[in-house]
Amino acid sequence: MTMAQSGRLAFRILLLLVPVGILQHSWYWHRLPESVATHFGPAGQADDWMPRAQAVLLQAGFQVVFPFIVLLLGRLTSVLPVTMVNIPYREYWLHPDRRHDSLAWMSGMLSWMSVGMATMMLVLSHLTFTANVSRQPLQMVPFFCLLVVFMSFVFSMVLLSFRRFHRPPAA
Repeated sequence: MTMAQSGRLAFRILLLLVPVGILQHSWYWHRLPESVATHFGPAGQADDWMPRAQAVLLQAGFQVVFPFIVLLLGRLTSVLPVTMVNIPYREYWLHPDRRHDSLAWMSGMLSWMSVGMATMMLVLSHLTFTANVSRQPLQMVPFFCLLVVFMSFVFSMVLLSFRRFHRPPAA
């Protein structure tokens, strides 16, 4: 399966994550206090709060809007001027003979980045809401595990990108 083909799968997964996120936020809505902790210190103690409506809408926005912006950027690469696409050896990889395949790969990769972002926000919202509902500190072990997994995912995508857009063969 090529990155472009798997990008279509990623898009379908993202479309499934949206209603899951909406259900999550709906389920927690009446369980959350009026003032929701939105920032936590190194020990997991809340140190900043927002009104419930603002906090839930902000987290829902991060969970849905940002991934779709990244997804849209992937789709827009095909209409952007070559000078606005930043990949190694751009002139070679975006030459008309290779442009379609290169941009399809980028679009697929950005689709997976969108899935990663939406999934991270889904779990982060759950951890934040759980801490607020239980009135306990944020669970730092799951938080750092989430952070390590997400950063590893991003790092892998960067490595795959460098591998895909490697130094062109000598002319």
